[in-house]
Amino acid sequence: MISRRFKIFSLTLLILFSSCLNNKAEAIPEIFARSYIVIDSDSGRIIGSGNPNEKLPIASTTKILTAILAIENIENIETRIEVPAKCVGIEGSSIYLQPKQIVSVKDLLYGTMLRSGNDAAATLSAFAERNSEDGFVDMMNKKAAELGALNSNFVNPHGLHDNEHYSTAYDLALISRYAMKNDTFKTISSTERYMAESLNTVFYNKNKVVYQYEYGNGIKIGYTQAAGRCLVASAEKDGTEIIVVVLNDGNWFQDSYKIFDWAFENYKTWQIVEEGQFAGRASDGTPVFISDSFSYLMTEEEKDKIRFQTNITTPLILNKDSRVVCGEYSIYLGNELIHSGSLVTENK
Repeated sequence: MISRRFKIFSLTLLILFSSCLNNKAEAIPEIFARSYIVIDSDSGRIIGSGNPNEKLPIASTTKILTAILAIENIENIETRIEVPAKCVGIEGSSIYLQPKQIVSVKDLLYGTMLRSGNDAAATLSAFAERNSEDGFVDMMNKKAAELGALNSNFVNPHGLHDNEHYSTAYDLALISRYAMKNDTFKTISSTERYMAESLNTVFYNKNKVVYQYEYGNGIKIGYTQAAGRCLVASAEKDGTEIIVVVLNDGNWFQDSYKIFDWAFENYKTWQIVEEGQFAGRASDGTPVFISDSFSYLMTEEEKDKIRFQTNITTPLILNKDSRVVCGEYSIYLGNELIHSGSLVTENK
């Protein structure tokens, strides 16, 4: 049997963290939402919440999932399609489609996200499900479960009220974080004004975050009498993107701005390790390095709580990138494991 030697030791980090004992983060501001959550878009770290797992109606924030699924399941968004009769005349917000009208998928996506058109969302769902054995609603629920949004249930693509149609602030944050990683979705979500050529009309974004808040860059509003005012908002400053979800909040926009201000004032994304950073030596003297870069959202005072451990092993094992894996590293914030990765030799 080949022996292995394990060495656990602290590594001097690329970033030298200074002591900031008197620089404590301020408490999150009080807001009026029945349920809310604040997360880092990159790492998924939750930095604030209130009743985040309460199942609630979510109105047109439903369309976040509808839009990203349409983008993923329609090969070319420039495709022009015919509007089914069953998708027109739906109550609530509308872009006023007509039966058999020819419209581009792209314009439907903008109509869904910017104007919250229920007819646009229904048309997208009907087209996106055409090559699937499952209906679009089943696709929605499967994707939600895949993302870990386990306290959600969807029964339609637009969010009109149904007692069996619900989600949570936490689940919406997961879905929104996933959607915002898609460049097409993010571009649509952040647009203030859009010319829909196939409809010969201009869409203005109902989400005031994108033009009212200095760093706003998405994503979707929603309202029904049952759900109240719901908002999923995102903002990016100095490389840090924060997502805020507020459900049933009469002060939806101003509350999200207060939270953004608080988050950007108290938190910053810090690079903790860098790909290729020296991490030690294997038992045969071979130098080993960090396999991937990692950054994390932290307050000033949390920086001093970062701990780094390595577990260097022999023999060396070839991985798919033609590098040799010779252990793993772990990064802790206090006692909480926040990231782990491989230790590798240089490329062969």
